[in-house]
Amino acid sequence: AALRHTGMQFMVDPGANCTIGGMVACGASGTAAVKYGTMRENVLALRAVMPPTIVSSDIEISERNRPLVVQFGTNALKSSAGYDLPALLTGSEGTLGIITEVTLRLHPIPSNVVAASCAFDDLHSAAEAVAMIRMMGVPVSRCELLDEASVRAFNHSLSLGHGDSNKATESKSRNQQLSLQLQPMEVKPMLFLEFAGHSETSVMEDLAAAQSICMDYDGRNFAFASDEETRQALWAARHRLYYSAIALRSQDGDDGGATSRSTLVTDACVPLSCFADVVTATANDVKEFGVIGPCFGHAGDGNFHCILPMLENDSVEYKEKVSQVNANLIERAMSVGGTCTGEHGVGYGKKKYLECMYGTGGIAIMGAIKKALDPWNM
Repeated sequence: AALRHTGMQFMVDPGANCTIGGMVACGASGTAAVKYGTMRENVLALRAVMPPTIVSSDIEISERNRPLVVQFGTNALKSSAGYDLPALLTGSEGTLGIITEVTLRLHPIPSNVVAASCAFDDLHSAAEAVAMIRMMGVPVSRCELLDEASVRAFNHSLSLGHGDSNKATESKSRNQQLSLQLQPMEVKPMLFLEFAGHSETSVMEDLAAAQSICMDYDGRNFAFASDEETRQALWAARHRLYYSAIALRSQDGDDGGATSRSTLVTDACVPLSCFADVVTATANDVKEFGVIGPCFGHAGDGNFHCILPMLENDSVEYKEKVSQVNANLIERAMSVGGTCTGEHGVGYGKKKYLECMYGTGGIAIMGAIKKALDPWNM
């Protein structure tokens, strides 16, 4: 609300129910990261409460036992003064200090925006088209990829009347108006694109370049729109995917259906040159293990997810299959020089992968930083 009428906006576009502090702590990103970067690129300064041991020894003992409020960074768009301390806390997941205030980088609202969607016969071709769009330097603002299971989840949610589940980001009346326009989609891998710029001509040139590349990879039914309502309708399958995926395992009239708490959302990021192979292999794993798990991703920067809804009463065997899909995804990502998490953070579930990524030396450096700033492991 504070930015209304300023012509500026905060461009990191995460999922529902996020907070600014949590996004900084996890190094989060979202659909717009392909153009505007992640939280690491959009945090200018922050204030944090740090453990008391960083207070210098010449202060009275009573004062040294108090936490210290520290300001990191400035309001300037760049600085070469000292260590990049805002970057140190961004992605630290609360292990170094408690973030209390954040100064964010803002961007002007573009004058012209066009959204597009394109269907493909197979997931690998769609992912290859993404890599080529990026390699050719076509400036996309968003670039999202959905597999067949994701599109099927969206169609299923429409039949259940779950099309307006995401009330956290849209008003109920607006959702109801948009739902009137939504129609089931052809069950094919889908690529969703957005282009933005200062002039209609430049935006349409970018759109035409991306369309040509999609056609080279046997894309079809390429559709685009510039008015807001139609753009939202084009992007509806992507924006509602989280809730649609959970609804795949809903049980009407039964409290045993899948919930946000019982759903595993995976997260990995790989070099774009490997994206097509890795995301396709993950989708194949889902089919071969016989679990439900739409695969989709922020394809423009190689970040992808698999939503695996589970029931509280699922068998041990089913839950083990879900865990194996996740383990395969992470190991496959790391084998090509990728990361076990692109935006969700490590938490307790992925600690075991850090040494595989960074080696004992990298872990030792992280431990030394932690010990220096927080020797009591507060």
